[in-house]
Amino acid sequence: MGVVLYLVVTVGCGWFRPDAPDVFILSVDTLRVDHVSAYSASSPASTPNIDALAADGIRFTEAFSPVSVTGPAFASVMTGLDPEGHGVFTNLFRGGIPLSDQHVTLAQSFAEAGYRTGAFVSAFTLRRALGLDRGFSVYNGGENRNRDGAETAASMGAWLSVQDGPIFGWFHTFDPHGPLARLAEPSELTQRWEEDTAHLRHFPSYQRIGAITQHDLFESLYARGVERADASVGMVVDALKALGRYDDALIVVLADHGEGFRERSLWFDHGTSAHVEQTHVPLVIKLPRNRKAGTTDARLVSLVDVAPTVLEIASLRSGASDGFALTGTDPVRTLVASESSHCKDVEVLDCVPIGGQGKELSIRSLDLTVVSQSTSEGEQVHAYDREKNPAEIRPTLQPIPTEMKSAMDALRMDRRARDYGPMPDARAVDATSSNLRALGYME
Repeated sequence: MGVVLYLVVTVGCGWFRPDAPDVFILSVDTLRVDHVSAYSASSPASTPNIDALAADGIRFTEAFSPVSVTGPAFASVMTGLDPEGHGVFTNLFRGGIPLSDQHVTLAQSFAEAGYRTGAFVSAFTLRRALGLDRGFSVYNGGENRNRDGAETAASMGAWLSVQDGPIFGWFHTFDPHGPLARLAEPSELTQRWEEDTAHLRHFPSYQRIGAITQHDLFESLYARGVERADASVGMVVDALKALGRYDDALIVVLADHGEGFRERSLWFDHGTSAHVEQTHVPLVIKLPRNRKAGTTDARLVSLVDVAPTVLEIASLRSGASDGFALTGTDPVRTLVASESSHCKDVEVLDCVPIGGQGKELSIRSLDLTVVSQSTSEGEQVHAYDREKNPAEIRPTLQPIPTEMKSAMDALRMDRRARDYGPMPDARAVDATSSNLRALGYME
């Protein structure tokens, strides 16, 4: 009987198999799924680089974020836990808390396995104080400003060029996020645009461009931001190909949340709703050697499924998780939960109380969405037929299944009664508040 040797190579205090795949998470902040042309033939934005990754991988069509704001969403991506599991319900500057060190991140798991680990992020929301830097030997960006994805991609490319051995890398671009005025050409702002006083109140203050209210301008600027993000994703992919790392790599492309246009009362904003435009996200997984290239997966999935999926494909041990590995073909869940960040103190919104207890909640199946809103007239619950009304605009009168009622009851009981950190004063005039407003983080 022969002897089979399992070869392990020691690197520092970790280990890795010779066939360990490189693993990369490429994330786009604030990306609506209908602005990725691999998902929508009528996409207003051209996204050839994300489309190419979808052609080489698996495109998940029913992927949802657990929360429509950046910090908590990425805490879920990097731990495989839902917000109740990791405790991060909103961004730090909204009174949120950092990720507890009791939760193991993907970077920590890969570092322990001997991987070189590097994160290159573009958003101030993802600064080290959030706690997602743990396990990364390099955590570049996010400290004092938001930056263009091209700058972030160039930094990551330089780092990649001097690495040996297997890599776990995270690239994040902020380009579609407001303030959208930064994406406008000077000549565009001198044109005659609609200026409707009644409409202006629907725009958050950080998104306003003078008194302009013509939605075409804002939507075109958003699409421009998406195209810039796609170009920066392409820069990272080009670097991987030049270094011979692309073919054998596991690459995950995702968004943390979407963006509201004019579907609800507050326009060109997010974090306010658990509806589809803010929680339905693109998710593409390119397997090593492009296995299953060009396929579509219509199972109901969540961003909390990313961590267990990545760890299983890389043959690493997975810890406690609320997610499921998406490596098979069987359904992994019948329902998925999403929530907004908090109730914002904005004139056009009818939500109470201000803060986390007034957040919006949703439970989805493949067929139905149930949304709970805490309003001045009490809780409002609406259901939407996802086939007949995918935009979730017109409620249906069809009965809500018992399973969905029970799931919503459990979510409501936890979120409405939970204590959240104090909200910042949006009217404060101190330097910190002024900086947050300039970055697009205050109403």
